[in-house]
Amino acid sequence: MHGVARHCRWYRLVTAVSAGLALWTLQPEARSHPTVIYFVRHSENEVRLTRTNTGGNVPATFVEECTPTRSCCIQPLSALGQARRDALAEWFVEHGLARRLTHLIATNKPRTVETLRPLAIASGLGGDRDGDGSLDGSEVDLLPGGGIQQYPADALECDPAYQRTLDSKPLIVDAIRALPPGSRAVVANHSDTLYGIITEATGVDTSDPVLFPKEAGSTTRVRNFNDLWVIEIGPTGAGTLIKHVVFEIALERQRPE
Repeated sequence: MHGVARHCRWYRLVTAVSAGLALWTLQPEARSHPTVIYFVRHSENEVRLTRTNTGGNVPATFVEECTPTRSCCIQPLSALGQARRDALAEWFVEHGLARRLTHLIATNKPRTVETLRPLAIASGLGGDRDGDGSLDGSEVDLLPGGGIQQYPADALECDPAYQRTLDSKPLIVDAIRALPPGSRAVVANHSDTLYGIITEATGVDTSDPVLFPKEAGSTTRVRNFNDLWVIEIGPTGAGTLIKHVVFEIALERQRPE
């Protein structure tokens, strides 16, 4: 019998920039009801181990289906990615934040939606809330009722014009800017667009390599899957980074007793 994988998790607060100084400059209503946005990269997806056109791939391996632009249409979360998405939802629950969320924002790529799915249930934004057997989320997209608004809302991952992660970037920025004051939103995005979205939508500078880790040789690509950035938006639309949390997740193989 094979061992059973379990995951260990712990949270590390990298920085907590005091919001107090920034709040003194805001209007009273903004101090009482600030907009807060939580930014994450999608959790780990499966790694392509083999590729074949014959259908004879090795059992238990995963095969991507990719377009010439390298948009991979079938890319589910790995076991580690599933553990990380669950830890993300649990963090919001443990800190009393889940039920305060008002928006969950993803791209049209399934890995961002899957990253937010447990949080949609924990927040009450998605799932079958009234027990009638149908999903009750209010978003309008190709997967209605889940509580996660996808951008673009009417295009599948590999539909023309929306194959690359970059293609959805302006839609996400516009959605963030259009959030009502006092919103609490979680945005799941991609390594090559997340930092750009943060800067364009909130004005926060993402050049700091400690607060915003980058891939080697890149000044724009998110390096890890385990960061959560909490940004507060003032009445002028300018953002302040108030917290950076790192989710340390590891899978361990348990031997059967």
